[in-house]
Amino acid sequence: MKYINTVIFAVLAFLYLSFSSHINFSTNFIEIFFSQKSLKLFDIAKKFGLSNEILISKKGFDKKSLDELKIIAKELKKIPQISKVEVSFGISNKMKRYLRENFYLLADFNNTKIANSDIEKKLRKIKENIYNSFIYEPVNSYDPLSLFKTDFKPESKLLKLKNYGYVIKATTTVNTSDATEAKVVYDKINIILKRYPDTIAYAPFFFLVENSAHIRGDAQIIMLISTILLLILYFIILKNHKLFLNAILAIASSVLSAILLTSLIFKSISILALVFGISITTISIDYMFHYYFHGDFSKKKFLLQKRVFFGFLTTVGVFLIFSFINIDLFKQLAIFSVISLSVAYALFTWVFVYLGISPPVIKKSKRKLKSFNPLHVVIFSFIFLGFAYHNLHFDNNLKNLDYQNDKLLDLSKKFNSISQRDRYKSIIIKAKTKELLLEKYEKVLQIYPSMLGVGKFVFSDKKCKQKLNKLKRYDFVRVKKYIEIYSKKLGFNDTFKNAYKGVDKLKCNMKVLDDMYFKIIKDSGNYYTLALINKDLIKPSKLFETVDLAKSLSSDTKKMKDTLEKYMFMSIAFIFAVLFFTYGHEMFYPAIYLLFPVSVVLFSISLLGKINIMHIFALVILIAISIDYGIYMYKTPTVDETKMAIKYALLSTFFGLGILIFSSTVALYSIGLVITLGVASIFLLLYASL
Repeated sequence: MKYINTVIFAVLAFLYLSFSSHINFSTNFIEIFFSQKSLKLFDIAKKFGLSNEILISKKGFDKKSLDELKIIAKELKKIPQISKVEVSFGISNKMKRYLRENFYLLADFNNTKIANSDIEKKLRKIKENIYNSFIYEPVNSYDPLSLFKTDFKPESKLLKLKNYGYVIKATTTVNTSDATEAKVVYDKINIILKRYPDTIAYAPFFFLVENSAHIRGDAQIIMLISTILLLILYFIILKNHKLFLNAILAIASSVLSAILLTSLIFKSISILALVFGISITTISIDYMFHYYFHGDFSKKKFLLQKRVFFGFLTTVGVFLIFSFINIDLFKQLAIFSVISLSVAYALFTWVFVYLGISPPVIKKSKRKLKSFNPLHVVIFSFIFLGFAYHNLHFDNNLKNLDYQNDKLLDLSKKFNSISQRDRYKSIIIKAKTKELLLEKYEKVLQIYPSMLGVGKFVFSDKKCKQKLNKLKRYDFVRVKKYIEIYSKKLGFNDTFKNAYKGVDKLKCNMKVLDDMYFKIIKDSGNYYTLALINKDLIKPSKLFETVDLAKSLSSDTKKMKDTLEKYMFMSIAFIFAVLFFTYGHEMFYPAIYLLFPVSVVLFSISLLGKINIMHIFALVILIAISIDYGIYMYKTPTVDETKMAIKYALLSTFFGLGILIFSSTVALYSIGLVITLGVASIFLLLYASL
């Protein structure tokens, strides 16, 4: 039985290695905070390919720079994941043919009746312009009277990045919301561009690749430092090689159990949930400390130290409550914590008694707990809470928690100026059928006439028939007759023989082409299209959903804050219920170990700046663990053993979670700040009572 802990670890390690290829870890920081509604909206927006565009510019507007850019374009075409590369931007031959066939339907038609004399005057004017022009004067032989007006410009042109150089555009086929897939394209592009100085590139998915790498690297360094510090701490404290190694194996087994079981529940595990979960698992060392310093492992029987059990119950109870939350990150972390802490408690309680661990030698003192009035701490805490309540402001900009990639933010602003995208907001229009979608689009178009979208090229049957009827009511027979008469009279011969040809045979067979910039897609039984509206004009409407990352994040973060607060109060109510049924009217002594650290944290944050969503979540963790120390300290008959166990447990908590205060990622730093302040507060209470 003395090797049972090693056997358990070996079995779990084997299972993890066997199934590790099926366990997915997500590094996408922002999307894990979106509501399901926002996730669906942005998933649809991604399918329109806006995030798949890659813009590349070479410094200089001379021929040499342009030629070099064309060479880059050729190299990009060799990348399998690149589906399209454009150097000049214009309308494809397929699109030109479509516009030609539907010209009379798509163009704005002036149906004002034109007199025969006016027809002659217009043709004479065309002739005069031709003779008087020093350069070639184009003649619209299809619409010589300018009855139709359109802003389509079929000629190709080069895109220019202001004050920098020409631009090429590439399109990738990979899933740009997958950091692994996106990185493949990102790396291949950068390998090419390294050979060409003064070349810059930007794509929306670059943020995912670079920020994910930074967060992953930051988390790995923090985890490594944390692990080293914890190992040093345990080694120095325990001075018992057998206990040291078995404690490490027990925590590792807890983490492996949590990863394996959590991966069965979720398609992917957030890297943040993993980092926090492993850090929270180190809290379980508290149970081992209390058993060890009280000599319980030498009793060779099932352990049930009430203080440890109630500490475990309150901590796991809080995370169990949060396992029902509808926010994936916190749900994952809560379930991970419940599993890991439960496994650790079971190992320390049932397995360690069979390992033959000798009790420590502790120098006893005659110190007793000081009899201080907990009411004084409660009053002091409420003063802090009152100050924080009046001065704390919530930061609902979730992007502030992500890695601030200044380089990409600058490139984003620079490249957005090309197409003036910063002037527009993207909207998504949805309907059950394609026809209803186009009709809804046309309703929006009436409100925003300058809107850009698929309705510029394709009409609903209803609108198309209205245009056809308008054209059929016009006397084109007479117009064509007199054009023929006057054109011959003026010497044009057959120049206008195709004028208004086929107007009488037009049909409504307009189709969405792949070459159109705007598309219609079908997803889950619904049809969607994306359009652009001037951001200064746009207002909320039931006809469409605005694709606004910042606004959606802000709205979702506010809802998340309210949800977290609700679950936090439920957790506090649960803790106080346990304390009341356990300690009755004396519950306030252990309760100050919850109230005081929380008040200190909120007071400190109100002085440092705004409170964010990760501060609130860290408070939940603090609440879950801090009450344990109040339970351990309440009328303890073993002052020296309890003090030593709590002191080292607090150091373990700091090295496990508080160390995040050194992270350069704001989300991780926020967690570390709260835990560090909380641990310091509990140390104050600990020494105030001894």
